[in-house]
Amino acid sequence: MAQDVKCCSLMADGRAVIFDKDGTLLDFDATWNEAIGSAFDLVEDRDAKERAAELFGYDLAGRCVLPHSAFVSETSETTDNLVADLIDVDTFKRTINEASQRNIVANKGATAAMIALIDQGWKLAVATNDSESCAVDHVEALGWSHFFTSVKGFDSGHGSKPGPGMVLAAAEECGALGGVYVMVGDSVHDVLAGRAAGAVTVAIGDQSAALHLADMQIEELGELVELVDSL
Repeated sequence: MAQDVKCCSLMADGRAVIFDKDGTLLDFDATWNEAIGSAFDLVEDRDAKERAAELFGYDLAGRCVLPHSAFVSETSETTDNLVADLIDVDTFKRTINEASQRNIVANKGATAAMIALIDQGWKLAVATNDSESCAVDHVEALGWSHFFTSVKGFDSGHGSKPGPGMVLAAAEECGALGGVYVMVGDSVHDVLAGRAAGAVTVAIGDQSAALHLADMQIEELGELVELVDSL
């Protein structure tokens, strides 16, 4: 009997929207560019700073993350490892995360869209290649903690995107594995993770490869409410 109950729980027919964090729920540039710059400011060795910035994919003069940077779509651990031999990674990471909480900016329409989705009966989750603790800090900084049934990061024990693990785990916690679950993101990794997990995929933004791969496309989060209402 216990096994039957567990099976039913795993395959519950609820509805969930699973969001990527950076670039989807959050304004990537506003949240991260200056935060990362402030961490590089603390590196005193000029040669080490310039080499670390090059490996990270950060423009020290322009104070912005470059489009090709692993930080855009890979795990935060990946970028930490790239610069670990050159700078104090613990201080670097702590500075970035603390500054990002101060600088954090939500994407246009994010809060209103999530409130509307919850009103329609959707459960919400986050699936990010950032760490779970940083994701939780960002959610709390924006006053969003009560919106989310599940928050998953690369270190939550389910793997990272583009693998399907964190999307499936989030859908399970939302009781939607036997129902409808939607993955919303701005990168190819997000769309591939959603597809691999059997989710309906929605691409937001202007990354052409992600837009091409996704089942649906939106320019702003406000469009999502009406889009998923038909699912």
